[in-house]
Amino acid sequence: MDKDLFTPTVLIQGEFHNLEQINMLSQGWDNRWTYIKGGGVQAKLWVFTTPKIQLSWVGYDNAIMIEGSHPPGSVFISFIRTKGISNFHHQKLEPYELVILRYGEEVDYLANTANEIFTIAMEEFFFDEAFYRYFGQSLEEIRKNHRLMLQEQHTDTLIRQMKKWLTYLQNKKNNNLTIDHYALIEENILESLFSKVCIKKKKVLAGHLNIEKARKILKENIDNIYDIKDLLNELNINARTLQYHFQKKLGVSPKQYFQHLRLNAIRQELLKANPNKIMVSDIAIKYGFFHSSYFSAEYKRLFRETPTQTLRYS
Repeated sequence: MDKDLFTPTVLIQGEFHNLEQINMLSQGWDNRWTYIKGGGVQAKLWVFTTPKIQLSWVGYDNAIMIEGSHPPGSVFISFIRTKGISNFHHQKLEPYELVILRYGEEVDYLANTANEIFTIAMEEFFFDEAFYRYFGQSLEEIRKNHRLMLQEQHTDTLIRQMKKWLTYLQNKKNNNLTIDHYALIEENILESLFSKVCIKKKKVLAGHLNIEKARKILKENIDNIYDIKDLLNELNINARTLQYHFQKKLGVSPKQYFQHLRLNAIRQELLKANPNKIMVSDIAIKYGFFHSSYFSAEYKRLFRETPTQTLRYS
């Protein structure tokens, strides 16, 4: 895989108390994490790589949004397990649905509560060859009109198998496994995945363009004088319709979504700022927070620390 990915055979395992710590580990993955609900986010991360595959499990204890891209020459396969709503590319994911991305296809994922993400990233040529051999068609041919789903009755089995592979690779990391041994492991991992996949006809979902356009407009206006009423006028829809689509697709209200985009943007500026040259209130006002007590309370509710503490740690 690309040289900027995690070094082959090196295990990364641990608990992380904020998303910035995970971002520091994600070399080669141009991802941005956004806090969506109050209480901050803690994560458990378990990663191992063979020469051609990166196998990972990440558990988040709260809602999360991830945007960005993955390394050139790779394919990214994920399965999300959550009791809430998970959304990918403005579409609500069906239970047991697989997300498969090629390089150049943007990561755009949101879950509105605690969630687990199981991921297999691999070399593109290796994936294409194995996928066609197993399904008799290319990925592009299948996903024109279909979704790839895990078979519900085999999902827990697959998760147990993935965790067993992570444990096995962890135990073998200092044993200098041969290329042939790794190749056997890689084939077995793909066989475990593909054997539990079924193909399901896509449903035509209404409201897709509204939610996509709404998210884009809100992101473009996080540092402008702009509120949800302006968005309603721009989209020419009523508040009830907008609320319905946000709750159905994203599991959050448009007001909450917009406010948390702004708070995350403030956090990123505070983390980069010089504490001796900037005041918290200056950055808060830039993003539309004119009442310091309200801003501080909402910031602490989302990130579990005050804006001043964030600035001090920058």
